[in-house]
Amino acid sequence: MKIYRYYIFLMSCLLLTACTQDNEWLNEEKSTQQKVVHLNIQNVEIDVNTRSTTPQDPLTDNPMYNLCLLHYNSEGQLIKEDTQLKDFGEDQPALKYTWSPTLTIEQNTNPETLCLVANLKGNYPTPWPERLADLKEACVDLKFGNSGLIAERKMYMFGYYEGIITAGQNINIMMGRMAAALKFVITATGANESSLYKINKIEIINTPKQSYFFPHNSTDGNFSSGSDISETFSSNNQINNKTIRELVFYYQIGENISPSERNKTKVVISAQKEKSNNVWNTEKKYIVVLSCDKPGTPNRNYSLYRNNNYTFNINLKD
Repeated sequence: MKIYRYYIFLMSCLLLTACTQDNEWLNEEKSTQQKVVHLNIQNVEIDVNTRSTTPQDPLTDNPMYNLCLLHYNSEGQLIKEDTQLKDFGEDQPALKYTWSPTLTIEQNTNPETLCLVANLKGNYPTPWPERLADLKEACVDLKFGNSGLIAERKMYMFGYYEGIITAGQNINIMMGRMAAALKFVITATGANESSLYKINKIEIINTPKQSYFFPHNSTDGNFSSGSDISETFSSNNQINNKTIRELVFYYQIGENISPSERNKTKVVISAQKEKSNNVWNTEKKYIVVLSCDKPGTPNRNYSLYRNNNYTFNINLKD
């Protein structure tokens, strides 16, 4: 009987302790305050000269036309009232910008997260993910024009800061382009200097149609139905070993990380060689598998990472 009474007493103490802890947790309130922080926003510098021969001015890759700020607190919850939008206007895009928004920041030492999205106005997720964990798994559809460039020449960009936020803090955020830039430098090798080729068409197959906001280990799931990049040229797109030694083409694609065999990105060049004066051989297709590693690299990595510029030198042979 004494043992039974002792058991009841012990269980009562345990229940009381549990209730006390729960009440303390429920009554916990985080201290917050409205404070200004300074965001120093800039883009990765690019070498204009190395791409000056491309049909697209490379400076159109990086300007910011509009910015959206997302603030996630230390628990990974989106604070909606701190979501702001900055419009620079169509005629005054910025390559760098200092923004001083007022944020509701917590008075503790727990890290919070600020996310910046550029040039996505009108195509924002509806609604934005309420939790940071969901944003890290979210994708955005990439909208390309017919020439293989981001539609309206407005490159989607993303940058973030993760850490403790204090009043008046200067925070540097580097914006990264959410697509990869491909440059094809095409030359031709013929029997003699007068050998003439004409390029009729360039196709880029197996290009992801989406891009994650945050970096990801694999983008194999970002493929969907729809046409890939395809550009057909007129007969004056010619190249030889004497006067016109190379042709340069520039495109943008979604990043393709750790692609499966069926999802490796490839470029298909359809070209003809001149047989005699203005008489052409049958069209031939040249297929090149694209990779961030050069051919012959052991365990070659066939990924193409966003915010990177890739130059592929392709030589057409008989």
